[in-house]
Amino acid sequence: MEKVINFLTNKWFKLGVSVLSLGYIVFLSFVAWLMLGFYLEPTHQGALVTLYIFINLIFMGIMIFTRKQIITRIVAMIAPFVAFAILLFGFGNWIAAIPPIVVSVFVFFICGMSETTKIILGTIYLIMYVVGVLVYLTFKMLFGNITLMDVDLSRRSTSYQYSPDENYRVVLYVDPEGDASRTVSFYLEQTEGDISLPFLECRNAMGSLHIITSNYNKPAKIEWKDKHTLYVDGRLREFNFDAVDSDDTDEDY
Repeated sequence: MEKVINFLTNKWFKLGVSVLSLGYIVFLSFVAWLMLGFYLEPTHQGALVTLYIFINLIFMGIMIFTRKQIITRIVAMIAPFVAFAILLFGFGNWIAAIPPIVVSVFVFFICGMSETTKIILGTIYLIMYVVGVLVYLTFKMLFGNITLMDVDLSRRSTSYQYSPDENYRVVLYVDPEGDASRTVSFYLEQTEGDISLPFLECRNAMGSLHIITSNYNKPAKIEWKDKHTLYVDGRLREFNFDAVDSDDTDEDY
């Protein structure tokens, strides 16, 4: 037993284990990237949440064990910033935001950094979180939901129309009920960028093309023919994801 304890407390062993903590930054960056450019559809909500929390706890355990190692200290300084990105990109998705924030803040305070460094960085992060959230909420009240994809994902319908070769899909974005001029907007997405994860389907929404916006009570008729030939109300709709502003070629009505 003494040999085992000596091995586990050996500084070189802890240094080696601390390298694993770098995976937490990679993991959080991946989550932030998914929040930024993908529409996330859980296939099993309970299992997904359990797995997500478990991964965060595993990394927290690693960083607690190696909290005095230089690599873990560096990770502890960076993690709150990446967790902040998750908070902003997926604002309102508290299941995704809270675990990394809790783990990042906890590890930040127990790691082996000097108290002066903790006070300075802690103050910066506190201001960043408070000001960032307030600015986000202000913009949201003035301009509605904020997104980097030119679409409001909260209005997205999951009733997709895939092309015969399944390389493309048409996605509907519907105005909320009660809107006197309620419309439905059709967007085209490429499926090659989709990512399938355990209990989660990530639909690539970045770079989608606007097809047409029509009255909700009389929506446009979308049809696929051949492999990926698109017709809108009986008219051929050509599209090119590489062309600039190619999403504005059709008139809305």
